[in-house]
Amino acid sequence: MTMQMEATYEFVHRANITRYQRILGTYLTAEERRFVELRLAEEQAALQQLAWNVAPKAKSTHAA
Repeated sequence: MTMQMEATYEFVHRANITRYQRILGTYLTAEERRFVELRLAEEQAALQQLAWNVAPKAKSTHAA
């Protein structure tokens, strides 16, 4: 994955996280809240996984 793609994915995940957090601040039924909370958790996990995959590459480029 190129650095540009990684940056794009990071931007999208962060935007989705912000959107889901904003939605959680509104009135939702219990079912809607569960759905949004699940999506929020998925986006946070995806962002964390992306950071985990990028971090080793960043460290290895400096260790010369």
